[in-house]
Amino acid sequence: MLCVVRHPGGAPSRASNPLHPMIELEKLLAVLPGNWERFIATVILLLAGVALSQLWARYLAREELSTEKRRQRLVWARNVIWAFTFFTVVSVWASTIAGFALSLAAVAGAMLIVSKELLMCVLGYAYLTLVRPFRIGDMIELGAVSGRVIDVDMFATTLAEFGHAGQLTGKTTGFPNGLLLTQPLKNNSATGEYIIHLFRMPLPAGAERDLERAERAATAAADHATEAWRGKAEVHFRKLSDDSFISLPSGRTKILWDFSDPKHLLIVVRVACPPMERLNVEQAVFRETWKRLSAVVEAESPAETAGPAEPVPST
Repeated sequence: MLCVVRHPGGAPSRASNPLHPMIELEKLLAVLPGNWERFIATVILLLAGVALSQLWARYLAREELSTEKRRQRLVWARNVIWAFTFFTVVSVWASTIAGFALSLAAVAGAMLIVSKELLMCVLGYAYLTLVRPFRIGDMIELGAVSGRVIDVDMFATTLAEFGHAGQLTGKTTGFPNGLLLTQPLKNNSATGEYIIHLFRMPLPAGAERDLERAERAATAAADHATEAWRGKAEVHFRKLSDDSFISLPSGRTKILWDFSDPKHLLIVVRVACPPMERLNVEQAVFRETWKRLSAVVEAESPAETAGPAEPVPST
């Protein structure tokens, strides 16, 4: 016979009942009649997913891989593990879910109307998984957002933000995956180890009077900045063209002119470089080109301003 001790307020003392944990467990099992095995299996699957993710992260930490490769494999494995866990849990509860098919259809119809954006994010992730428009480590632009991809999940993509002149700002930015279905995406790393980088430069005052000289100065500066990998880049793009049956740029330096505003000519430089070196190449080419042209313009200026010597009057 179980005796319940009451406090002066009349409420029974749970602490004095040694069978209280068992009673609570029985109440919990009563809420899930016939489904407690599935509930336990679900908990075990979730714990296994967490454990596998942690073990994979520790394994990658011991491997001698670059940060980009390590991050790429971590995100890929994490998404695979949790996708497998999700579908396994759904299969465990499949018979129970089938019993509520009509109710779920009504709820799904309501969610489709109310949560269209959420569904778009899931569809965007499916598009990303099947088409693979970019990967971890790629440099992309989507609308006003640009940066280096550092994380992808079912609902959003996270970037390390690029600021002015393509410099990393130290901030992260993200966008919902649904935007992949509605906005054009630019992948600046689509060609792999080497990319084609184009940038514009202004000219020193007076340098536009001799366009060929400006082209020679920019070409020499670009060749000097890309000397370490120019040959490898040409081989890379040639092989990529043969493998993909697409005509790609040769990887050689090319100089063009932007004359949309004739009063302010801009020189356009096209170079091949590794993705992480594009900003360094751009700055080096600008400094060397500006230095060479400025020196020539300054050397010519005194001779032009002085004019012809005045004749000395005869006596």
